[in-house]
Amino acid sequence: MTQSRRGWAIAVALTILGLIATACQQGTPGTSQAPSGAQADANGVFNENLGTEADSTDPQVESFVQEINISQKVFDPMMTFDPKTGQVLPLSAKEMPKLSSDGLTYTFTIKDGLKYSDGQPVTAKNFEYGFKRLCDPTVAGEYAFTGYIVAGCEKYSSADAKATSPADLQKLRDAVGVKATDDKTITYTLTEKAPYFLSIMALWVGAPTREDMVTKGGDKWTQDPATYIGNGPWVLKEHKQNESWTFERNENHDPKVKFKTWKLFIINEHAVEFASYRNDQLDTVSVAGPDRKTVEGDADLSKQLTKGATSPYCTFYQGYNTTKPPFDDANVRLAFSKAFDRQQYVEDILSGIGTVNMSFMPPGLPAYDNTDDTQKFDAAAAKQLLSSSKYAADLTSGKLKVSMGFSSTQLNLTRAQWFQGQYKQNLGVTIDLDAQDSTTYTKNVKALATTPQMFRLGWCMDYP
Repeated sequence: MTQSRRGWAIAVALTILGLIATACQQGTPGTSQAPSGAQADANGVFNENLGTEADSTDPQVESFVQEINISQKVFDPMMTFDPKTGQVLPLSAKEMPKLSSDGLTYTFTIKDGLKYSDGQPVTAKNFEYGFKRLCDPTVAGEYAFTGYIVAGCEKYSSADAKATSPADLQKLRDAVGVKATDDKTITYTLTEKAPYFLSIMALWVGAPTREDMVTKGGDKWTQDPATYIGNGPWVLKEHKQNESWTFERNENHDPKVKFKTWKLFIINEHAVEFASYRNDQLDTVSVAGPDRKTVEGDADLSKQLTKGATSPYCTFYQGYNTTKPPFDDANVRLAFSKAFDRQQYVEDILSGIGTVNMSFMPPGLPAYDNTDDTQKFDAAAAKQLLSSSKYAADLTSGKLKVSMGFSSTQLNLTRAQWFQGQYKQNLGVTIDLDAQDSTTYTKNVKALATTPQMFRLGWCMDYP
């Protein structure tokens, strides 16, 4: 979940293959799935590291992985994805929707007996409220654009909330093509045919947030377990800022998950996370480059290793804020993109846990282009591009400063220092390193004005 939609130029660094060590032998946990099988302890606790505190856990606002991780525990969308095939399947819907003859209107029927964790029935009106809230300019959701295929959503979302009267905003809201015709039936009318619409309905964006809870909690409705009420498999019981999130099984959910408690810790430093796993304080951990020899050389840890748990659907990259010098110059962007050796990064920093890639689309996906080598490492070409830019003299002299922002952890510092060395060696440019608190960094990269000149982020595929 990244800000690539804002048009920033990017230099893709690598695709993480992902090595996961897990001590839980009862299944692989996901955002809403539970360990399964006869061994599952109905009163068990699953401990996991979230890594970074969430900036927002509002389904109609959020966009980052750690944020979605939380909301999808608490809320079930209309549809879901088959974990093996990626096929879209009904979740809150009773069956696959009926499609009108012109291919523009989808009619969903809500399953019987669905309830929120507080016992209130889930209705089609709740889904209508959630989707229209996605389009609401006063909410200003980061993924509002995913709803633009629905008639009226883009016009409503694009309205100036401050300059438009409440009455006119209400008219725009009423014109959005989502309508609950009764408690069980809801229609979505599109602007044009869109086979991918069912995938949008499997995302968090249209989750049935409760109007009464949003109104009661105001801007802080997601922060209080009393108002953060959902229809998903988990109930938020406690949130300790920058420390942990605790969820318990939603007894009103069908089917019920197999264990009682899921606890997410906020551990920023990977070394601490890895030590916590080894001390049986966490049930799963991602294996980073510095851990690989330790894990593969340990008889017990090596048996717990699972490869490919996070891949190939996440790509990590160096990004540029194209509104700030020197990255408003295309030659500078391409120079920096060609100035670091991706294969060397995979070997030196990741200990081989990754594959080199030149675009967001990783190998194995239909849109992957194995002929795209525009950003391929070439120090000589990078220097030539820099020399032909309007900022050449100011960059090499140090008159124009370049800063790279990153989330402040020791692992990220090591990565940033590696890039710093590459740019100095291959471009003759010294860049400053700007380590930012992880929560601050997340907020900063969500707004163009506060996004650093250069930054590091990941992009993960939302749907197949």
